[in-house]
Amino acid sequence: MIKKISTALVMVSFSNVLFANSTVITTSAAPSVTAPSSAPAATAEKALPALPLPSPAKAVAAISRFGKPTAEHTKLVNPDAPKGGTFRLATVGTFDTVNDKIVKGIAAQGIGLTLETLMVRSPAEPFALYALVAEKIEFADDRSYMTVYINPKARFHNGDHVTAEDIKATMETLIAKGAPRYKKFYGNIKIVIHSPNTVQFQIKPDENGVYDKELPMIVALMPVLSKKQLDQIDFANSGLTPLVGTGPYMIDQVQQGRTVSFKRNPNYWAADLPIGKGQFNFDEIRIEYFKNATAHFQAFLAKEFDVFFELDPKQWESGYNVDAVRSGAIVREDLRHERPVAVRTIIMNMRRPMFQDIELRRAILMAFDADSLNRMVFDGTMNVPHSLFANTALAHQGPAEGREKEILLKHASKIEPKLLKRMLAEPFSTAHTNGAGDQRENLKKAAEILDAAGYKVVKGKRVAPDGTPVQFSIMVKDDRLEKIALSLKESLKAIGIDLAVRKFDANSYEARVVESDFDMIIHTWANTLSPGAEQSYYFGVKTADIKGSSNYIGLKDPVAEALAKEVAFATDFEDLKARVHALDRYVMHLCLQIPFQFDNTLRFAYWKDTLAIPPILTKFDVNVMNRGWCPKVTAKAGVSAKDVSKNEASSAIAAKDVSSDKPVEKTCGIFCKIKTWFSRLF
Repeated sequence: MIKKISTALVMVSFSNVLFANSTVITTSAAPSVTAPSSAPAATAEKALPALPLPSPAKAVAAISRFGKPTAEHTKLVNPDAPKGGTFRLATVGTFDTVNDKIVKGIAAQGIGLTLETLMVRSPAEPFALYALVAEKIEFADDRSYMTVYINPKARFHNGDHVTAEDIKATMETLIAKGAPRYKKFYGNIKIVIHSPNTVQFQIKPDENGVYDKELPMIVALMPVLSKKQLDQIDFANSGLTPLVGTGPYMIDQVQQGRTVSFKRNPNYWAADLPIGKGQFNFDEIRIEYFKNATAHFQAFLAKEFDVFFELDPKQWESGYNVDAVRSGAIVREDLRHERPVAVRTIIMNMRRPMFQDIELRRAILMAFDADSLNRMVFDGTMNVPHSLFANTALAHQGPAEGREKEILLKHASKIEPKLLKRMLAEPFSTAHTNGAGDQRENLKKAAEILDAAGYKVVKGKRVAPDGTPVQFSIMVKDDRLEKIALSLKESLKAIGIDLAVRKFDANSYEARVVESDFDMIIHTWANTLSPGAEQSYYFGVKTADIKGSSNYIGLKDPVAEALAKEVAFATDFEDLKARVHALDRYVMHLCLQIPFQFDNTLRFAYWKDTLAIPPILTKFDVNVMNRGWCPKVTAKAGVSAKDVSKNEASSAIAAKDVSSDKPVEKTCGIFCKIKTWFSRLF
C-alpha cells in the first residue's frame, strides 16, 4: 500500500496495509447536530450519493486487513526504557530541504519523527493499523466512505489542537503541491467536515462502480499538517522551513547538507498511547552528513556517533580490528532475518526507444555476470534475487499454477505467445555462471539472441536492425555502486554494446531521476508482506509520464497495470499471494531490469556505553532510533544493568511466544546492504 520505511536505522520496507475483512460495521443515519461543510479534493463526472451521518459507536481504534489486530508491537520494546540522553547518527550524502512530501530537493533524514499519521502501522503486524491522530475510524462495508474521529488530545508542536480543517487542508495541499503520488492516491476523494473533530472522506467509484477497498487505508496513513502554517508558506518550495507536526520530536537545528537535529517534545500528546510505549526515548537525536564512506566509518571508530550500519563486507571482516572492538566497547551484530528485503536492480528506462525490444533486454540480462561480481567484489556475500519480493512467500516460484495461472491466463490475449509460454512454464531466473569470471557461454547466448533479432556486429560494434549503434549509459552517484556499473560495461563490451558509466553528485543525480533523464540507473525496490495500491503507481500506464513518479522504469504495459491494480483487491493472504505472484512473474519476465542483489542479513556496530536496544527477533525490524535508549540515563535513574537485562529477557520470551520465532541466529560472512536509513512516508 503506502510506502513507509521507518524513520530509524532499520531495514523496513513498504508499510502496505489495506482493509478487506472489516471489523467495522456499516454506519447508519443519525440525527445531525452540525451542518457539514464540504470541499471536494477532485472533480467528479457525476454527483456522488449522499453520505450517511457519522455513527461514533460503530467506529474502532484498530483494524486489520486479514484477521484481527493482536497488539504484538508491545513485545518489541522495553516498556521501562528510561528517557533522556542524545542519540548520534550519521550518513553519507547531503540534503537541501526538510520537507519530504514534495518533489523539489533532497530531504533530510528523520523528518518522519516530527510528523504523524491518522493511524499507524504495527511493526509486528503487516496487515494492522492502530489509532494515532485519529482516535477511531469508521468504514462503509463497500468502502465508499470512511469517517475519522480525531483524538481530542492531538496537538501540534505549537500547542494547537488538531481539527478537521487541518486534515482537509493537508489533503488538498498534498494533492495540489505535494509529490505526484498524493494526487494519485487522494484525487478521487471528496472531504466532508461534520464537526471540528469529525471528518468524512467520500470515495469515488471506478468506471464499473467498484470502490477501491484499499484507498481508505491509504487515507488512514495520511500525515497531518497544520492549516495555519500551510496558509502561510509556499509548501512546494518550503526548503528548510520545518513543518509544524504532531510527532514526538521537533526539528531543533539545521545546517544545510551537514547536520539536522531533533529534540523530544516534552509535551508530546501521545506519550501514553499503547502504540508508542517504550519508544522515542532520547531527548535529542542528531544526524551528521559525511561526503564519503571512508570518513563516515572513521568518524564512527572515533566515537563521533553511536551506531554504524555496515555496507562493505570486506570492511566488516577486516576493518574492525581495533581496541574498542576487542575490549567490548563496540558491540557488533550480524543478524539473519526473515523479513522482506530491499532488492537492488539495474533498471532500463522504457521511455528510451532502444529498450522497447524485449530481445535486446534479454540479451543484456544474459550478459551480466552477477555470480562473478558477487564472488570477486562482494566476497560471496550477495544473494541474487529472482523476484521483487525476495525472502518472502510473495516471491513467485516454479511454474505458474492454480489461482496464479488463472490470473495470468485472463490476460493471455494481450501477452506475446512465446513470452506467455515461457512465464507459465518456469519462474524468472537470472543468468548464472560458476562465479570464476568465465561467462563465455552466457555471452555466446546473448550474442545469439541479438543475432536472431537482427542486431548485427559491424566493425566490432553492435548495431540495431535500423543501423543505429547500440549504445547507452548508466548513471551512478555512489563509488560503491560504480563497481557494478563497470562490471556491466565490460560484459556488454564483449557482445559489441557500448555502455558509458556516468557519475553525478547527489543533487544532479536526483534531479535527473525526477526528470526521467537517464538510460539506466541502479534502483532499490522495497516491498512488504502487504503490497497493494502502490503497485499500480510503480507500473501504471499514466504514472510513466508524471514528473517525480515512482514508475522509474517508465513502463506503459496494460497487462502489468491490470495485474498491479488487482493486488489491492485481495480477499485473504492466499489470494494476495496469487495476485502478487502473477504480477511478479509477469514483470520479471519482461526483462526490464537486471536484478543483482538482496541480503536477508543486517550488520551493524554500536558503542555499548551510548546505546542500548531491546532484544532482536528475526521476523521484525530493528528500529534502533525509535526503540533504543541511553544506558547512561539508566544508570543515573538507579536502574541496574541486571534489572534491564531481566526486562529484556522477559521481553524476548514474550516476543518468542507471540511470533513463534526463535532468538536471532548470529551469522558470519554476510553483507548488510541497508542503503537508506530513513525514507519518506510513501
